[in-house]
Amino acid sequence: MVTRNIIVILFTLIPGIAQGQQSSEQLWTEYMLNIPFANVYTVELAATYSTVLESPKWRSLEFQATPEWSISQHVDVMGALLLGATVQNESTTTFEIREMLGARIHFTPNQRILTRLLVRFEQRNQLDQESDIWQNSHRARIRTEAIIPINRKSMFAGDKLLYSILDVESFIVVDQNVEERFANRYRVRVGMGYRINYNLRFEFVYTWQESRNTIEDDNITSDNIFRFRLKHYINKAKPSVSYGN
Repeated sequence: MVTRNIIVILFTLIPGIAQGQQSSEQLWTEYMLNIPFANVYTVELAATYSTVLESPKWRSLEFQATPEWSISQHVDVMGALLLGATVQNESTTTFEIREMLGARIHFTPNQRILTRLLVRFEQRNQLDQESDIWQNSHRARIRTEAIIPINRKSMFAGDKLLYSILDVESFIVVDQNVEERFANRYRVRVGMGYRINYNLRFEFVYTWQESRNTIEDDNITSDNIFRFRLKHYINKAKPSVSYGN
């Protein structure tokens, strides 16, 4: 029932994009190193390079560290620190420091289909390198998630595991947006993953994103994002149930 509802949401949102709305095609490549320890803690170190495929060019390089604590099988808490540099357009380059606190609620932790709710609160500190002016913004992120094994009975049933990813996320700015080319509003993601073994997992995720250009005209854009991920897990003696942020 939960999975069916998520699929209905996906196919309801995407066709509803306004006619004549600007659009972009983006390519993201991501590497995620996950280090679980003491059975209840995980540190994820992630590097992401993203770029737009058309002109004017936009590209971003981000590094994020996310420690996570599994309080119980139903609740995880986490924090994060992100450092990022972005070429917004030909005349604007920004540097960002972002802090985050969040929690993930697992609705079906021991069932075949994993359903979760991820809630995060972020403080964004962005420097315009041309004007040397800092901007600050606070926003909440709320995401419903479903992870579905395809060729196994559960997500923890062994190697050579094929699985699908479905989620919907909303971005709620509490005060004001920073000036950037793609200020996030909504995201809908559909993807496939393949777990070769405990250590390595590959994912391809298509993301439809609605964003706003807060540098120039404040117009809403529709973004098609193609994401390629490599997830690397170490410390095999203490397997992690986390599948990354």
